[in-house]
Amino acid sequence: MHLIISGATGQVGAGLLRACLASPRVTRVSILSRRIFEVPSGPGLDVSKARVIVHTDYLNYPPAVLEQLKDATGAIWALGISQSKVSKEEYVVITHDYPMAAATAFANLNDKPFKFVHVSGEGADQNGRGYAYFSNIKGRTEVELMALPQSSESELASLRIYNDLLRSAFSITHAPEASHTSLFIHTDQLGEVMVDLALSDGEPLPKGPGIENDGRLMRNSAVRAWKVKAD
Repeated sequence: MHLIISGATGQVGAGLLRACLASPRVTRVSILSRRIFEVPSGPGLDVSKARVIVHTDYLNYPPAVLEQLKDATGAIWALGISQSKVSKEEYVVITHDYPMAAATAFANLNDKPFKFVHVSGEGADQNGRGYAYFSNIKGRTEVELMALPQSSESELASLRIYNDLLRSAFSITHAPEASHTSLFIHTDQLGEVMVDLALSDGEPLPKGPGIENDGRLMRNSAVRAWKVKAD
């Protein structure tokens, strides 16, 4: 299956990209990036199915770009930034406007339900009463993404949204102290679960600890349980 990913040069996105390259179920991965970069290689990673598509305007997807993404069955949006690194206005554009634009543009890349997996964050407040600016913007994005398939725009009805509430992730080179591992999740582990969601049938996740919003939101605890069950 053909998947689209963003944010592949970040810590979370790097784990996601490795998961795509390692999965035999992923036959093609289109990587949206502002620049060309070297796709990671290594044992078990099939780099031949990866294609970096240089794209600098994440608010617009012209026909030439959509043609390269044609027939994709899902996308995983891992592009993000800390609110401390940009202005409030820029943060809204990156955190809210970018994923909303992508989900809308990708909805009809094929004739099947399109799965859009959105990496959000613990602390996101869907009621807009969060203690920090980022929590309200992330929460707003979650709510508005989940509302897209129910909107009056019939072409969006094929969307199937999943929100991953990432609390803290670590890579192999930045592992936490053993006493704090319950607060973290490995980026490769998270990547594998996101790929599973993007390759799924798009149905709501079964009820259980860490599963919320009628099966459309997954917390770290659910990600860990998912992998334990799968293993």
